[in-house]
Amino acid sequence: MRKFYAFLAAALMSVSVFAAKDVVPSDATIMDACGGEVGQVVVSIFVPADMACFDVVFVGTYNNWGKGEGTVEDAANCKKFEAIEGYDGWYAVAVDDESESPEGKPVMLDVDGKFNWAYQVGAATIIRGGVTVVAGGVAGEIDLKTYGKDAPNVYTVDAWKQNPCTAVYHNYNVQVISTGCDNLAVPFIIGGMNNWNAQEMQIDVAKTQELKVPVYYLNFKAAEGTEYQLLSGLRDPQTGKIDSTAQPGWNDASYLQILVDDVWERYEPSNSKLGTEVSVVYDLRLDTIRWARCAPAEPEELVGLQVKLPAENCPEAVEVIGGFDEWQGTALAFNASTGYFTAEFAAKPSQFFKFRSAGAWPDAGGTEIEVYRDDDNWSTIQDNELVFSQLWQDGTCSGEPCKTITLDFSGEKYRWKAIEQGIENVTLTEKAHKVMVDGVMYIIRDNKMFNVQGTQVR
Repeated sequence: MRKFYAFLAAALMSVSVFAAKDVVPSDATIMDACGGEVGQVVVSIFVPADMACFDVVFVGTYNNWGKGEGTVEDAANCKKFEAIEGYDGWYAVAVDDESESPEGKPVMLDVDGKFNWAYQVGAATIIRGGVTVVAGGVAGEIDLKTYGKDAPNVYTVDAWKQNPCTAVYHNYNVQVISTGCDNLAVPFIIGGMNNWNAQEMQIDVAKTQELKVPVYYLNFKAAEGTEYQLLSGLRDPQTGKIDSTAQPGWNDASYLQILVDDVWERYEPSNSKLGTEVSVVYDLRLDTIRWARCAPAEPEELVGLQVKLPAENCPEAVEVIGGFDEWQGTALAFNASTGYFTAEFAAKPSQFFKFRSAGAWPDAGGTEIEVYRDDDNWSTIQDNELVFSQLWQDGTCSGEPCKTITLDFSGEKYRWKAIEQGIENVTLTEKAHKVMVDGVMYIIRDNKMFNVQGTQVR
């Protein structure tokens, strides 16, 4: 009997050892558990029992960070970590990744089995393999770069950005009561509840009729502490549809403003957090909160622009481009008697403008033109962004009062430089189009944003 108890004790010790974090499965065990093959990215993680209440999936370059072939993160696009038999708390996954430097990290699914970026890994300890841990772009998260496919990448999950095992969930109802910028501003919500994909709020017809102002709402299930923001889209007054060129984005124009000491400031905190109250109401009829896009509109004024060009590298035809003409390009006509190129148009004081050679920029050979000045070394004029209010003076245009701008770049100290707008690594198709954001050209394809060099920026 004593021998039996000794055997039982040894067996229990063996089980407890295999259940410990310190007993790491061998590479062969990991490869066998997930069916990994040479050339695949194989990852093994240890997740403590109190942090492993739901399934854990692996996301990364192999599946477009959870989006698969689509545009929205979905658990169905992700491969799930499988438990390693005999090693409690240890899991493994193998994926095919054609990237030269594959990247990825574990994300725990939500209580309803859906993908949720709030539950990505927040801290990890590397045990072995070609893994590098770097700080993520948002507080509380990290990025794991899983370089190499020769052997499993093994690490422990020390913390999630947020732990879903301890989360308290509610069915929230967020309402926005708004004067709506003449009913043209449409509220969107973006946050942890929709994986930071802007979601349009719906009109509440009954409450809109009752209050005589637009009332929007969105119902969703989320955990307390979930971060979110309100954004504003713009509705086309002609078609009634959301303007695709003014979709909510990460820019100040999309945020709320709050009145502080007679000054409208960006609403802080910029990220609100869901609390115990399941009904959240934003009343934008109040005098102290409003859409940033509802700021009092600047009046447009007629502008007369005349520009004398430098002799060197001077293009035969020039256009002025800016927010005043939605970056379409307004041609400057040459006046032989004065030697100036001239144009008249309506613009707002705060808008800035640039010059370009004639043509559809950057198509048809069109190029942006930077103005350089020789101040001991060549430098651009005001970072090549000229602001109307800094340059215009009172004058007359076509016989009526207006603002005038006279620029003389013909002296020897001025040079113009043509900036070729080549588009590399981005193939334009019927599903791709170009947009201008704050004077910068971007390519939109498959709901992704690229700069003109082809690098994805969002």
